[in-house]
Amino acid sequence: MKRIFLLLLSLLLSAATPAPQAQSLLQTYSFYDQPDWEHLTSAVMFWADLDQNGVEEPVSFTLDRDEWTTAITWGESTVVLEEGDDLVAAAALDLDAESPFYNLLVTMDYGSDSYVTVELHPEQGQLVRGPVVEGGWEWVDGGLWFHQRTDFLGTSFGKRTYSGDGLLPDSDWLIMSYIPTSEEMEEDREALIDVGVLLHAALPVPCTVDGQPTVIPADTYVYRLGFRDDDRLTEVCLPDGTRALIACTVGEHGWPFLIDGRDALDYFDNLFFAD
Repeated sequence: MKRIFLLLLSLLLSAATPAPQAQSLLQTYSFYDQPDWEHLTSAVMFWADLDQNGVEEPVSFTLDRDEWTTAITWGESTVVLEEGDDLVAAAALDLDAESPFYNLLVTMDYGSDSYVTVELHPEQGQLVRGPVVEGGWEWVDGGLWFHQRTDFLGTSFGKRTYSGDGLLPDSDWLIMSYIPTSEEMEEDREALIDVGVLLHAALPVPCTVDGQPTVIPADTYVYRLGFRDDDRLTEVCLPDGTRALIACTVGEHGWPFLIDGRDALDYFDNLFFAD
């Protein structure tokens, strides 16, 4: 049980085929791995030849606690990020082997473990701001995977790869960052139910299977496999291995999540929501 809880907690605090355009991870920096990070407000993170002119230049940060900003400097050029002053990590990498520059990814926590990642790159000798992606990321097998949050059927995280200098998602769907194994569902069943990984249907749940409308029977336990990025469709797995799609709409103010016009909390009685 403790193992499952810690795994889920790590996903809450973090967090397709690997993207072929993302060629190499060059340099990384983790703020919380630094000595005496509690008092750290500026530092050189690494040196990088971002404009590919053969000369490496220092990449540094400065945190302004009063203005709640993070300034990123490459050589003599600086970009001030207004997403916050809680720097988490940075990396230099090559998102597109065909473009004439390398990229910087800067990840910040803008509140309650909500991550945002900003892309920066050089243009005409100056560092400029590029696309922004909600969530943190990891580099796995040459692919850039972002972990993003969902709150439909409880708070959890999914992941998908992004490609190119524009950081475009490779799919409209995210696969769950954590999917329980058969062994875990047997040995840690109660823990998985308690933290809302195994979802208990209190009522018959409207869904589709192979495109045909049906219901998930009451008193069935399901777990999520993935969700669409607009949070309107989630794929779940039933005990016999059947995959079903559950659709939702949202209330007038973005809450609650509704299944067939009824609050999802009526259909599942152990949904877990983080702050």
